Amino acid sequence: MADVLLNIVIEGVRSKLISLVAEEIDIVWGVKEDLESLARDLEMIQALLLDAECKNNRSNAVDLWLGRLQDVSSEAEYLLDEFAYEVLRKKLKKRMQDQVRSFFSGSYPLAFRFKFAHKIKNMNLSIKKVYQEAERIGLRPVELVNMSNDPRSDRSSTIDPFVDDSSIVGRSEELNKVVNLLTSSEKDGNNLSVIGVVGMAGLGKTTTAQLVYKNEKVLRHFDHKLWIHVSEDFNVERLLNKMVESLTGTNPNLTVAEAIVGKLSEVLKTKRFLLVLDDVWNEDAEKWDRMRKCLRGIGGSDESRIIVTTRNETVVSIMQASFPCQLGTLSDGDSWELFEKIAFGQGCAAIKTPELINIGRKIVAKCGGVPLAVKAIGGLLYSKKDEREWSKIEHSETWTAMEEAGSRVRSAIKLSYDHLPSLSLKQCLLCCIIMGNGGFISVEIMIQLWMAQGLLNPSKGSHLEMEDVGSNYMSILFRTSLLQVYEKDGFGRTIKFTIHDLVYDFVQEVAKESIFLFPSAELITGRESLLKLRTLILNLAHGLPIVCKSLRVLFLVDEEVKELPATIGKLKLLRYLDISRTSITELPNPITQLYNLQTMRLSNLQQLPKNFGNLVNLRHLCIEKDGIINGKPCLLPDIGQLSSLQTLPFFYVSQDKGCQIDQLGHLHNLRGDLKIFDLQNVSNQEEAIKAKISTKINLDSLELHWDTRTRDESTDEDVLKGLEPHPNLKGFTMENFMGRSLPSWMLTTSHPLVFRNLVKIVLRNFNKCQQIPPLGHLPHLNIVNIIGMKSVNCIGTDFFGWKNVDDASSSNPSRLAGDAVVSFPALKELILEDMPDLKEWSGLMCHDSSHSLVKIFPSLEILKVELCPKLVSLPDGVWHNLRCIKELCISGCISLSHLPKDVGGLASLEILRVMDCPNLVSIPDIHSLRSLVELSLAGCNNLRSLPSGMEVCTSIRFFVLLGCPAIQPEDLHPLSRKIQLEGLVLGDFSHDLDYFPWPSYTINPCRVTITDNENKEFQQPFASLLSLILSGWQAVTSLPEQIQHLSNLAFLTIHNFDGIVALPEFLGSIHSLEGLDIEDCKNLLHLPSAEAMRHLRKLTIKECPLLKDRCKEKIGQEWYKIAHIPEIQLLP
Repeated sequence: MADVLLNIVIEGVRSKLISLVAEEIDIVWGVKEDLESLARDLEMIQALLLDAECKNNRSNAVDLWLGRLQDVSSEAEYLLDEFAYEVLRKKLKKRMQDQVRSFFSGSYPLAFRFKFAHKIKNMNLSIKKVYQEAERIGLRPVELVNMSNDPRSDRSSTIDPFVDDSSIVGRSEELNKVVNLLTSSEKDGNNLSVIGVVGMAGLGKTTTAQLVYKNEKVLRHFDHKLWIHVSEDFNVERLLNKMVESLTGTNPNLTVAEAIVGKLSEVLKTKRFLLVLDDVWNEDAEKWDRMRKCLRGIGGSDESRIIVTTRNETVVSIMQASFPCQLGTLSDGDSWELFEKIAFGQGCAAIKTPELINIGRKIVAKCGGVPLAVKAIGGLLYSKKDEREWSKIEHSETWTAMEEAGSRVRSAIKLSYDHLPSLSLKQCLLCCIIMGNGGFISVEIMIQLWMAQGLLNPSKGSHLEMEDVGSNYMSILFRTSLLQVYEKDGFGRTIKFTIHDLVYDFVQEVAKESIFLFPSAELITGRESLLKLRTLILNLAHGLPIVCKSLRVLFLVDEEVKELPATIGKLKLLRYLDISRTSITELPNPITQLYNLQTMRLSNLQQLPKNFGNLVNLRHLCIEKDGIINGKPCLLPDIGQLSSLQTLPFFYVSQDKGCQIDQLGHLHNLRGDLKIFDLQNVSNQEEAIKAKISTKINLDSLELHWDTRTRDESTDEDVLKGLEPHPNLKGFTMENFMGRSLPSWMLTTSHPLVFRNLVKIVLRNFNKCQQIPPLGHLPHLNIVNIIGMKSVNCIGTDFFGWKNVDDASSSNPSRLAGDAVVSFPALKELILEDMPDLKEWSGLMCHDSSHSLVKIFPSLEILKVELCPKLVSLPDGVWHNLRCIKELCISGCISLSHLPKDVGGLASLEILRVMDCPNLVSIPDIHSLRSLVELSLAGCNNLRSLPSGMEVCTSIRFFVLLGCPAIQPEDLHPLSRKIQLEGLVLGDFSHDLDYFPWPSYTINPCRVTITDNENKEFQQPFASLLSLILSGWQAVTSLPEQIQHLSNLAFLTIHNFDGIVALPEFLGSIHSLEGLDIEDCKNLLHLPSAEAMRHLRKLTIKECPLLKDRCKEKIGQEWYKIAHIPEIQLLP
């Protein structure tokens, strides 16, 4: 392995030599020839290294030679880096002084020039001596093959053909079993059901759990989901802290389990949650018993579940798994299907011939039905095009060696590693262990770390940037399953990745010899180690080690630190600096001496230091927040001097010197996401054009922000014309635009389309604009948010991209006769909000004969129309196309009198919310909404009845009826059939009543005597109810007695019962009740007895002045009743 690493280092040294020789500098006589000689000798050394690598049984002499070569190579690299630093420093000094002097002119002492010349000569002698030693121990040069860091011969470099989790093979039976177990009402005797997914390494336990975790049925069933990677460290406090972090995004790092349980209880109490404990090794029963006790103490629903993945059946037994799920190996057929999807996937190098199929089946057989092995080998062969290469993999000695060791998976991993197409790519994989076993890390950060270590140098003559090489490397590692996708963003970009524990173990072993990895200060011992250090994760309590002359990567981790030491300027070779986990917001001036710095990451930034433009190699300025501190924006004066910059998260336009928008015009290489603020400071189109936004081909997302102050509308219109983006853009946001009209580049529906690759568009707070751009013709558009367009009074047919079917047909000449016209083909989310003048929303006009040829919103999942008070109706002709709709929310549309009848036919709809629509008279029949989970009706004053068909919608779990005075008690009859209802909000309907109309077959249940048989029948409708919110009437003097029979009720809220003086003692019959919330009950004086409230864990009293006084700690008359409750809140 050392020879591979050395080859990488030496290749980097040679590249630096070639670069330095090409510099037009006046060097002491003979030194330039010495540099050229050194480059030639290093090329010969590389040839010798290949010979050393080929020797299966290396002698001690070869190992000693490799050690000597490593020392000499590191010294050569440092010497050349130091020289290159001085060259760059001199260039910057000349730029500042506007003087033209050669590097070795009189501005540098003669002694310095001769000192460097002497070092070069000595280094040349050392390299020659190493070469002579190699010949003496029998090494002979081997012909050099392409040592490129850019594997352009690998045809996979620009695509990512790894198998998506959704296409997993051979696990559907196990997947369905686990999903059904999770969502069933069956419970174990301990009220904390554990499902164990068990099997040997590489069988897909984690993948199966992930698929379950993402399953739509599971998503609907649980209120909260938590995923914790456990591994061998089964520390209860650590795991509980990780649970808090999963819920809140912040790890409290508490040391007392009870305190952590309290935090978890704030979120999870009474809730149904799913906890996944991945990769558990713990065989200590006492630890699990303690963990189980803590989990019970959270107070979640009895239907909460735990999934455990483990290789060890003993673990499943100790954790008392009620439902074990044993994963076996894949069948031969499933193994081949999985292999075939990868090795012969789209863009593969090979043609699927009978010969390759025959070899492929033999290779798959060697994988033993282990999915990870099959995926790794399939990814490897994806780039091998001929029979000879496939045969070489089939007959590799690695299979035999590893089979003897009992690990076919490791064989596949090693083969995939050995056949990676470049030495640098292998080293990049080794660097990934910095994330830790079971961890994950940003793709962007890892590529920047590879770059800092000099592993991403493009081939000579290549037009690729280092970041492009890194992206290609990532694609290869994903395809070969050496890395795994962890998270993608809304644009489909992989933003985080992880590594399988088996791959991690392999990589960790191989990386022991890596010179690039020193992951923390605790691993460093002695000055010699510090001198060679390249990567450091450091708490500043250790001090900044300026003796680390070779340091390339530095992470500072200490939130208490607010200042960066001035000694940072001594780290001349530093390429990557991450201070985002500190409180540093100002940078010291010496940081501008880090001329080699490529990446800087901060949490926030107040201002740039003077001469920040000296960082000419800076490519990524990553700031997590938007640069606002104490209400003042962070200006970036003269940022345009950083011509290499690719990542710039924001730019505030100002009239201050060096802060005008033309600074962006100098940054030709910007990529990723860019936010431009304070565009009101741009005067006209000509000034805006200087930003050269249209030339920035690598921008994925662009945000344009003006402030909210009133100004001349024509200026905003003029400026926007000059900010036309490049068509590669995927995300576009505009905010506070004051113009009345939009530029032509936003309105065109013909080629060239500026937005043809757009995935997401957000238009917010356009006070004067009366236009909405046409968007329906955009093929990739997923998300449209139109919020605060206050002057738009009509959404016309242009919005759909065409006025009518004929226009659509003419715009799509390739459409075959009989094919449907599709508007918004990929749209998944549409939000129309805060549009006070919107009166009309028209559908796409078409004749009845062509109705079947029109498809609008075929992929739409979420539709929200909110705060549109003048909107009279929703568009016709679109609802029958909504085959994927899951959520429909209509809110604040006070002029809306009806919903289209086709709303009742949305078979896929899961959530229907109609709120604050006082003129709405009826809801269409919903008997076809068999997927409906939530129905909320609130603030609909004229709604006269519940929608018909409710009784057959057995999937409804949550129902809200509030503020609908035209609804009568007898109209609640359909609710009596809601056996599976889990959440109910009820009240403030009908006219003033003196009893609470509980849903029942009996109209007035509080005034009749209920027999035992009736009681038995009555308990059925709400047997599953977990949460109940009741809003009363002033004349109501008691709660409905029926609630005492709600045996599973965990949380009860009582609101607006001014007529009630005392709460009933029968609340004590609800043994499951843990939370009681009393709000706005002005005359309430008495609580039930302490015995009746013995099960309560939380009591909240709000806007109940009399009761609040009586519940004051120790002195209130009611205090003795509630003193035992763990959590009490008395609010104004």
